[in-house]
Order: sequence, then structure tokens, then C-alpha cells
Amino acid sequence: MKAGPAVSSPDKTEFAGEEEGAGYAAPSVDLIAAILLIALSGWYVWEALGFRAPGGWRTGPGLVPAAAGISLMLMAVGLGFTAIRRWGQAQAPVNPELDEDSISDPFRTGMLIGVIFIYLLAMDAITFGLQGYLGGLYIVIGAFEIATVLCLSVLMKLYWNGPLWIIATVAVLWTAALSLIFRNVFLISLPG
Repeated sequence: MKAGPAVSSPDKTEFAGEEEGAGYAAPSVDLIAAILLIALSGWYVWEALGFRAPGGWRTGPGLVPAAAGISLMLMAVGLGFTAIRRWGQAQAPVNPELDEDSISDPFRTGMLIGVIFIYLLAMDAITFGLQGYLGGLYIVIGAFEIATVLCLSVLMKLYWNGPLWIIATVAVLWTAALSLIFRNVFLISLPG
């Protein structure tokens, strides 16, 4: 007696994307992608810098596209270096079911929503701040800086769980960079 084809039950059907557990792409593919992204982002930055800026470069319409193009170029350079470093190394198999720190965990997703909600409330509730000049730059430490450092620290601790000194350093430096760029380059005030 010959067995027929296996029929799957509709309630037991699972969807798995075509790249589930695929791991890294081949280094040659990553290197080609990096080269193409560098060329594309270079062209993008060139075009963005060609926009007329009647009010000066800080208010020019090409400033944000140029910044996006430069950041894409830097990421592509990082991808290229990673591909070169992985060249000739054996690939370890990836099992997505072993990833216990998945973002799809409902508890962690709820924590993320809660942290962002508290962050937004803190931005509205914090009313004090410090301001002054340091090295010719106008420095403000207000609601945005305090709430952002705390929020980034909590999120990195929840999702990365690295050493506390690294978490604090990254949170402070990233927040300071955002604050200085928005307040001193774009001349846009932030909450607080």
C-alpha cells in the first residue's frame, strides 16, 4: 500500500520567511552591497549639497539629506570592513529559536511601550535646567537631556544588558551630540 502526500492541518500551519535562520550573507555579497551603497550615498550627498541655500548652510534644504547620505556611507563602509574581516572564515549556523532575547517577547514589548510613555511624560514634567556657555558653545541641560539619558540607559539595560559604565557613557555622549547639533547647528530648541 502506497502512502499519499502528507496533508498539513490548517491550525498547525506556520509561516517562516525565506531568510529565517540564514545567518550572514556571503562576504562577497556584503562587499558588493557596500560598494554599491557607498556609490549611491556619495551621489545622494553630492546632489543634496547642490541645493540652493539662500539662508545659509544651516537652513539649506540639502542639510538633512546630506546628513542621511553621509550616515548611510559610514554604515556601508562598516559593512565593507566587516565583509573583509569575515572573508575566508567558516560561517556558524544560526538557529533563530535559540534567540531568547527576541523583540517579539510580549513582556519586553510592554516594557518598551512603558519606558517610552514615561519618557514622554518626563519631558513634559521636568521644569528645571542649567544653561550657559562652555568653550564658546551654548550648553543647556534641561528636560530633553535628563529624560533622554535616563530613557536610553533603561532601554540599553533592558535590550542589551552590557556593563553599566558603557551604557551610561553611550547615553550621555549620544544625548550631548543630539543636543549640541539641534541647539547649535540647526538652531532648533528642544523640550526643556
